[in-house]
Amino acid sequence: MAELTKTIDGKPHSADDFAYVGDAKDISTWHLPIDKEHIDSALKMFGHEKNVPADAKVATAHKIVAEAKKQGLDEDRIKNFEEKYCKSVEHGEAPRGWIEIFRAGDYRPQGKINITRQDLERVVRNYDPDFHEAPVCVGHPKTDAPAFGWIERLALDGDTLLAKEKQVDPAFDEARKTGRYKKRSAAFYLDADGKVGGLRHVGWLGAQPPEVKGLKNLNFDDAGREFVELAFGEEETVGAENDKSIGEQISAWFAEHVPGFGKGASKEFSEADVKRIATEAITAATAPLQTKISELETSAKAQTAKFAERETAIATGETKARVVEAINKLKGEGKWVPAFDRAGLPLVFEELAKATTTIEFGEADQDGKKPQVAPFQMLVEFMEGLKKIVPNATFYEGGKVSGGSKSSGDPLTDAAHARMKENPKLNFGEALDEVVAEKPELTMAGGMSAGSV
Repeated sequence: MAELTKTIDGKPHSADDFAYVGDAKDISTWHLPIDKEHIDSALKMFGHEKNVPADAKVATAHKIVAEAKKQGLDEDRIKNFEEKYCKSVEHGEAPRGWIEIFRAGDYRPQGKINITRQDLERVVRNYDPDFHEAPVCVGHPKTDAPAFGWIERLALDGDTLLAKEKQVDPAFDEARKTGRYKKRSAAFYLDADGKVGGLRHVGWLGAQPPEVKGLKNLNFDDAGREFVELAFGEEETVGAENDKSIGEQISAWFAEHVPGFGKGASKEFSEADVKRIATEAITAATAPLQTKISELETSAKAQTAKFAERETAIATGETKARVVEAINKLKGEGKWVPAFDRAGLPLVFEELAKATTTIEFGEADQDGKKPQVAPFQMLVEFMEGLKKIVPNATFYEGGKVSGGSKSSGDPLTDAAHARMKENPKLNFGEALDEVVAEKPELTMAGGMSAGSV
């Protein structure tokens, strides 16, 4: 039986070439190749690997370290990896689960950018805590802010970006568990081409930060790099107004639209005031919906026009095809002459082919109903019912001869007419064919010229 292998970058690899093998008979459970071409990547990507179970992390890390030493990789780098991943979690912070921090999508309607799954894959590949360890913050700090935790590694689940945190402040973590922070927002660095290239920080939104002492202050030194902030969470829209309760928003609206509201004075509203306030409130509430409806109506009209234009083009093409087919058939049957083209008969065919009405034509059947015939079909059937107009003939070409004022000046023509006198049953074409068969020299240069009949 052939050895089971898994193809990586076009080359087959056995189970021994992988740091983690869940099931030796199932290659889908083989992860983190550690052969010569991939050991460097295994060191870098181990922190982002979410397919390795928690209870197998340490053993998998040790296997990567052994192979890295065997292949002579940088000792300092291996040492840093060992300190970070080869120690039992019993002696460190309790393991944390993955947190969803962002989802791929088109954020251009929010004035942002479109971010695809491929963009997020690049963010995961680029994340290196040794180069830039993304902090867990409250809000979106531009320069100085406290860090409530740090992002240890990233992973991707479908179109969703996952993060695993470490060193999270207990008070902040408790505030999240009680629902004070229901939204989070990821900030990404932008590459030169305007695409996301790396994670800057993860900001939690929705409440004031807890009073926590001793937090590490972070100072963003972006060196002029551009970044973009995008919201993700239970509420998609981010803003101070949306963080208010419904009651607070209603109070704010009255304070804005009703003079003196909220200043302690008793309020008396006339019927006109109530109607005005209700009308303004309804108008303000339905304005976004009306705008959206108008946009959809405009889009629907444009789409309908495109469909109508397309259907017209298709119908026109089908009409022309029917006309060409009918005319070619009549030509093949000898029932169409060039004079019809010059007279514009093809245009008549085309206009009749566009008509969708029918005409009652012919005698009624047993039920008293007359057959319904389209004008175009009626004309085609009429033309097909005609006798053959163009006879079969042979084209003979020869030269004219001089002399013979009483003759046609064409010996072949004269001979054909003479043959018709001899046999009155012959038409000119048939007489011409018999003469040519007997005297073919009359068709040569110096003989005669016979045109088509």
